[in-house]
Amino acid sequence: MRGRGAPGDANTRGRRALWSAHALFVVLLAGIWACVPTSAAHAYVDPSVMTYTIQAVAGVAVALSAVAGVAFRRTRHLVYRLLGVDEDAGKLAEPAVQRIDPHAPDAAARRQSARETASRLQCENALRTDTRAPRNLTWPKRFSFALVMCLFMAFIVFIAPALEIFGANGDSLVFPLPVVWWVPPLFCVPIAIGVAALLACVRGRAFYYALGVVFLITLAAYVQSLFLNQGMMPADGGYVGWNEPYFIVRKVVSGIVWAAIIVVPLALLRFNFHGSLKAACALACAIMVVQGVGVASVALDASKTSQADSARPYVTQGGLLSVSPESNVIVFVLDTYDTALLQAILQQDPGFLADFEDFTYFPDSVGTMIPTANAVPNLLTGLKPKPGQDLGEYRRDKYAKSRFLGDIAAQGYSVGLYSDSLMMDFANPADRAAADLTMNVHPVSHAPIDVWRTFLVMEQCALYREAPWLLKEPFWYYTSNLNNRMIADAHDGDLGDSLYELDDAAILDLLHTRGLSADDVEGAGAFRFIHLFGPHFPYSVDEQGHDVGTNHSDQLAQARGSMHVVAEYLAQLKALGLYDQATIIVTADHGVWYITDDPPRAPISPIMLAKPARTAPAGVDEPAGAPESAGAGEPAGAAAPAESTAPATAAPATAGADEPAAPATESGRRPCAVSAAPVCHDDLQPTVI
Repeated sequence: MRGRGAPGDANTRGRRALWSAHALFVVLLAGIWACVPTSAAHAYVDPSVMTYTIQAVAGVAVALSAVAGVAFRRTRHLVYRLLGVDEDAGKLAEPAVQRIDPHAPDAAARRQSARETASRLQCENALRTDTRAPRNLTWPKRFSFALVMCLFMAFIVFIAPALEIFGANGDSLVFPLPVVWWVPPLFCVPIAIGVAALLACVRGRAFYYALGVVFLITLAAYVQSLFLNQGMMPADGGYVGWNEPYFIVRKVVSGIVWAAIIVVPLALLRFNFHGSLKAACALACAIMVVQGVGVASVALDASKTSQADSARPYVTQGGLLSVSPESNVIVFVLDTYDTALLQAILQQDPGFLADFEDFTYFPDSVGTMIPTANAVPNLLTGLKPKPGQDLGEYRRDKYAKSRFLGDIAAQGYSVGLYSDSLMMDFANPADRAAADLTMNVHPVSHAPIDVWRTFLVMEQCALYREAPWLLKEPFWYYTSNLNNRMIADAHDGDLGDSLYELDDAAILDLLHTRGLSADDVEGAGAFRFIHLFGPHFPYSVDEQGHDVGTNHSDQLAQARGSMHVVAEYLAQLKALGLYDQATIIVTADHGVWYITDDPPRAPISPIMLAKPARTAPAGVDEPAGAPESAGAGEPAGAAAPAESTAPATAAPATAGADEPAAPATESGRRPCAVSAAPVCHDDLQPTVI
């Protein structure tokens, strides 16, 4: 074998340059592969022809491989020579064979020198082949290894999951991926570099074990996201029974897998410290390339359906506190407010609906779609998927095929839509046209992102996906809370520059501090669609509508609090003298639903209360003149309190269809009545029109 060359500064720099070239080649090749479009090909080839074709192609492949191998080796030798790199540096070496004349005067001295050289090389070879002993690496080398591992963890655990989640769910998030893609790298990359510098200060076995822990935790998180996340609940804020058997089994299984991935390799690390570290770095780079291709694919899809420029519309608070002095049609949608909840409250407090004068309460109501992402667009379009229709196609075309918002705007009414679930894809021309009909969905004049809180939100999503089942609960989230936390603090000036948040306590505070005003004077009237959080889990609002923090309230208290927000709005309408001439509907997007393979245990019914605009003198009880439903020839149920006018404050659960009307109050309005007429969300659009 060749003699062992002594490495020098030029030799080290040359090797680093060569490895950098190798790494750059791998990255460029992966990038080229990721950009190559693929398509399915369908053809028939006769097997007899394919036999000869395969032989010919195989022969050509073997020949080209041999030529490429020779060219690569010769090119490598040439590059080594140009860079001054000794190819034999660090290799096992045998002492050079020397011919010694035994009769020469210096024969004894030369024999002794040869023995010393052989003994020294044997010791060096023994140390080099002892894989159990950790090498004393220099600080730059330790930093290089540590940097690879820390970037591996930063990308796999903190960056890639956040980008993939935001890219795949941009239609339900206030800030899609093209707007916030830069936030995780902005914080994670500098942190990874700083941690790598600290790890590089550790020496000996501790250094290898520290990097091993970083690598194996990241690898376990990668395995968790690939194979162990089946059964994760949707991020809709619904109750999650973390201590139920369903989740306990998953906690145990994922815990065993994590322990096996981390403990076993660490126990085997002592058999080959340096070799294991090099293999781990190579595997980490390969996983990052694979994951990077996936992130790039998601980002490309997200860029096609979202806009990151300054012209991107947002759902703002513009017009939220503004009503028309002429005519108002107002729809409140209290999320997850089930009729059973309202019935329970009325059983405890028969006077709960005292503020809802001239309203009719319809306990026999039926919703249309779940969850909120489908229900809110349905209330604004009146469209449902047709049998056999793809859900993606329905969501894409819902605003294009509906005339509801266009008909309202055509009558000269200003349109204000306040919800985080409009599900408008602003890259879709039809959805953009629907947004242009509104007064509050538009670009804003300042950046509405709270960068630090957005980073925390994205990392919460990432850790919820990557953590083992045993640790998922602290990172559990729901979409509305994520949206509210990412939005920067409300602008002190124009509400048109403040994004709308699904936060009942914040809206109540706005009503108290600013109040309603009748300054929408440009059109024939105003249409407002206001989506509130309602009695949706988690419970953080008390009976007076104040935020008391998560786990400090309950469902009934929050149901009272959300209705208190509506009552305050109605009280301010009365103070402006616009209550009687307003048509007001209070409903829910859906009732309390749950995923089950069995029949529902109880009816699922969204609340439905309706007050028609008064067209008769005060004190005269006249049913609403809602337009007839197409083909039915009967008035829309949600606007027709004709079957019963028994006050809800008296007997909400048992009011009969033939009970007499309650007397009018001093204001000339009657108390809230109950109707046994069956109603449905399909009645909402004709009632509004």
